[in-house]
Amino acid sequence: MGSRRIVVVGAVAAATVLAGVANASAAPSSDSGDRHAVEVQAHRAAKRMAVDPIPSEYTAIAPVRVLDTRNTGGPVGQGGSVSVDLSGLTPANATSVVLNVTGTAPTASTFVTVYPSDEGRPDASNLNLSPGQTRANQVTVALSADRRVTLFNNAGNTHLIADLSGYYQDGLAALYNPVTPGRVLDTRNSGGPVGAGGTVDVAFPWLPGSATAVTFNLTGVNATTNTFVTAYPAGSGVPLASNVNVGPGEAVPNQVTVPLGVNKTVRLLNGNGTVHLIADMVGYYDSSAGFPFVPVSPERAMDTRPGAGLTPDFFIALTGWGEESDPVALMGMVGNVTATNPSNPQFVVVYPGGAQMPNTSNLNLVTGQTAANAVSVGIGFENAVGDRSVNFANNAGYVDVIFDIAGFFVQFN
Repeated sequence: MGSRRIVVVGAVAAATVLAGVANASAAPSSDSGDRHAVEVQAHRAAKRMAVDPIPSEYTAIAPVRVLDTRNTGGPVGQGGSVSVDLSGLTPANATSVVLNVTGTAPTASTFVTVYPSDEGRPDASNLNLSPGQTRANQVTVALSADRRVTLFNNAGNTHLIADLSGYYQDGLAALYNPVTPGRVLDTRNSGGPVGAGGTVDVAFPWLPGSATAVTFNLTGVNATTNTFVTAYPAGSGVPLASNVNVGPGEAVPNQVTVPLGVNKTVRLLNGNGTVHLIADMVGYYDSSAGFPFVPVSPERAMDTRPGAGLTPDFFIALTGWGEESDPVALMGMVGNVTATNPSNPQFVVVYPGGAQMPNTSNLNLVTGQTAANAVSVGIGFENAVGDRSVNFANNAGYVDVIFDIAGFFVQFN
């Protein structure tokens, strides 16, 4: 990749780690020592963004199922792919889409990559599956010229499901506003577990009246049976879609982007048994203010393997995003974070440079697990490295981290 890891002289104070999820993360560390910065630089996607990028704005929709190989086509085999035509559900000027992609009944450990159908398969991935597992991930992906995307399966056979939850277009819609991640729901602390067929509402009353949708990381934990969780606008009907699939003893996250419903509220439905739900807000869309989106071809920006991953005594600052005063300034990004080779149960958090490590999580891991999750995150100035960065940290043990970029939120100066 051409990336370099440089240990930066100096340190920043460690944030207290509180975001652990029961049964999936070690207890919070009481270490008050310094958390040193490690810099990773020179990712090509930022440099390859079009010289004259087309700014796109977002339209959130009620989820629509656009692919289910259980009903049509059969499982996708090793090295196989399936193309999804989205031209009937997106406008002619659509540049990219937001999908929730679910893999189920895989016969082997595999990964799934989603990419524009008129391009070659990139060195990137969106979903990692183990045999028999059902897991979902949000995917933001550029459209081909004829508004198609392709889903590739690496090994064995697996069924694939895709739900369309929104699209970006060259035209007036909504702009993105990244925020420092913050916890807005934790039923372990308030309200108790959500029962079968039960719902819990998450309200965002502080958002402006022009806000249209919110993006948050949704985690299911302590499920009593295999279940699914669906996020949708309060006041709307329950869609034929799901966002999180979780079983007993698991802690499973997935980033979701959901239109705001009645009283700026999103509703979460649990399918079976009981489950605790956690939501960490990372941003929102607004029809009046914010940053437009520029998609890029999926590209790998960071891969710490072998042996250069995270431990709790430092964080990784992914840098090289240019200056905020640049003609086209990169203010945030959409990507996919994958963690692998964890030495013990732990969590990984992604957050803007310059911010204190938040009381949130993006990935929850058990020993030896490989898992991925979508990330929407702001870019901030990190004093520890003297550059604008996106930061990655964990709370316990060792883990390798991989980060693939799908696009940028930009400011035109």
